[in-house]
Amino acid sequence: MNPTSSAEKEWLRKIQSGRTDTASSEDKKDQQSSGAPIDPTCSASEKSRKHGFQDVAGMEALKSLITESFINVLNNREIAQAYGILPPSLMFYGPAGCGKTYFAERVAEEVGVNFMKVVPDDIASKWVHGTQEKIAEVFRKAERNAPTLLFFDEFDAMVPARTGEDYHNQNNEVNEFLCMMNNASEKGIYIIAATNHPESIDKAALRTGRIDELIYIDMPDKASRESLFRLSLSKLPTSEDVDYEKLAEMTSGYNCSDISYIVKLASRKMFNESIAQKDKPYKLITQMQLEEAIKHKSPSVSQRDLREYERVRSEFSPMDKGRKPVAIGFH
Repeated sequence: MNPTSSAEKEWLRKIQSGRTDTASSEDKKDQQSSGAPIDPTCSASEKSRKHGFQDVAGMEALKSLITESFINVLNNREIAQAYGILPPSLMFYGPAGCGKTYFAERVAEEVGVNFMKVVPDDIASKWVHGTQEKIAEVFRKAERNAPTLLFFDEFDAMVPARTGEDYHNQNNEVNEFLCMMNNASEKGIYIIAATNHPESIDKAALRTGRIDELIYIDMPDKASRESLFRLSLSKLPTSEDVDYEKLAEMTSGYNCSDISYIVKLASRKMFNESIAQKDKPYKLITQMQLEEAIKHKSPSVSQRDLREYERVRSEFSPMDKGRKPVAIGFH
């Protein structure tokens, strides 16, 4: 390819003028801090990148479902109250790396309410009853700053199925969660949980009033994979020869995280080649580099794992049989 092609010149011009579509410094701060719980005293619109569903590739069916059952209710509360409607508590489950956590964060951005993300380490304590107190404090804080979207990641680790052999403290911790989750939406606390293993969660946590609806998030289909490649490459110096449909075909069986990493591999390759040639336009990511990256990245989820996920799906969402799978593509 001609190293001084129009695409390369245009990208270099944008870089030099500081007007690329890459994230701003404030956006990068948000991305770097996304692994920590968000301060519930700040709204999602203040703390997030504010893009919401614009950053989700495809998945119109899921967006529509969440909009009708969740977002519309929060954005039209007086009318919802007349109909006696509150947003349902939701749990996303399915294979790892398919965007469950990512999508929950985009929901918070879309609706603009306070957002709290909680992971198992946030409520862990070495003290007797310490975890119980932390669980209670999470819900108290969410209620103080209501309306709050309260997101629990790796929910199976927080509310594991109780057995007769469990330690008394662990049973108390699960009981605390169950009490706090009871009709939380009536207090302005809207729960979304995510897990790869719903079968490991205490069944009492999955009844309506605690978790109202379970949504299976499947592996990305071809259309979602193509959209994901387009979104991932849209803000990078990319050649005009990229065949997105072919890339989607080549990545059957790959999850969203895999595809994002494939783009990173190709991008890193072009980055190193660019810094090696000083005073020349940036080298563009090409179809060849992307295909080479695919060859060096195996799917993260095995066929054996997928069969097990489908078995679990048949147990928790039997009505899904025969329906088109819900798959997320994200950027």
